[in-house]
Amino acid sequence: MVCNKKRVIIVALTFASVWIYMTFDYFTISLHIQQRPSEVQNAPTSANTTPTVIMAAVKYQTDISETDDSDMNETFHQLIDFKDLGRNKRAVLLLIIVSTAPARFERRQAIRETWWKHCSDGNQAQVECVFMTDGLITNRTQRNLILNEKGKYKDVKLQRLKGGREFGFRFLNQIKWAAAKFNFQYLLRIDDDYFLCLKRLLSELPLRPKQTLVWGFFHCEAGITWMDEAFMIFSEDIIQTFLAQNEGSMLCHPHADQQIMLWLSNILQKTYFHDTRLHHAPPASVVAQFSNISNVCDSYLGAHGAYVKTMYYLGLRANDSAKEFSTIPDFARFCTTKFDHRVFNPEWRYEPKPCKDNPTWNLGNEMWFGKEAGQGR
Repeated sequence: MVCNKKRVIIVALTFASVWIYMTFDYFTISLHIQQRPSEVQNAPTSANTTPTVIMAAVKYQTDISETDDSDMNETFHQLIDFKDLGRNKRAVLLLIIVSTAPARFERRQAIRETWWKHCSDGNQAQVECVFMTDGLITNRTQRNLILNEKGKYKDVKLQRLKGGREFGFRFLNQIKWAAAKFNFQYLLRIDDDYFLCLKRLLSELPLRPKQTLVWGFFHCEAGITWMDEAFMIFSEDIIQTFLAQNEGSMLCHPHADQQIMLWLSNILQKTYFHDTRLHHAPPASVVAQFSNISNVCDSYLGAHGAYVKTMYYLGLRANDSAKEFSTIPDFARFCTTKFDHRVFNPEWRYEPKPCKDNPTWNLGNEMWFGKEAGQGR
């Protein structure tokens, strides 16, 4: 009887020990799972970390945070990456990136039905045209709309960014993607309310400087000069110099035009081309001249502020083709090359911060409506 009692006690103690161990292990695993996403996100990578391990970590984090929303998960897998294609890069004379907000479908459609047609009418060896917008869209309806548009037209690229006014990060992502995917001679970054005489531009690009070129509309005010971000052409070497900056000292700014001028200040050899054939302001849609103009591309290379109706109107009256053009004027006759971000009025004055820190300037995630809604310079 004594032996039987001892056996019962031993079995009971063994069962209790196993139960306590399993309970402790369960809570330990649960705690580890809760902590894992932030560990994966912040974990350093090294040359010895294999792509498989990295992708598994990313997939693990994605599964934890996004399994409750299949639409967001689908978007996650369609965002742009910066993997260099090497020898598989497509060679083009001109790469055009139209920067646009997800909700701007009508503007994109107006572009598709006007000057965008010249992107594919026998010019494939010369030009590639893409829309680039923010891909981290929290509104499910808007997210599905942009995914459907992307699938239908095959010309929309999604950045790993939310909406808002931090245009400097957008530009940095755009040029990183461009350099990784294309061998371009020139890159044009343009707004979605810009009417472009694309055939005229393509006809003269081969005769423009192949290096050091910075082409657009420049603002020249007392003590400061800056390039407007609505239309910016850069030769490939300028883009590569931007990307070759030291990661520890590269500065970002919420406004891309100021960020770019900060970067250009460190480049000694550059050719500034202030093109008077670019109509900048007031918006073309509120200028009487553009409501009854004929053959707009005879006089202009592009027009800013061409909202939807005006975009269609100009598209019907473009007469876009090769034209005569003059040499690049001496920039010193127009303005100096000085730039100081501290000179801007308070509403545009923000302190540049290291890009590596993913800085924010508390500008929110609301869409920038621009001059059409009374915003902007």
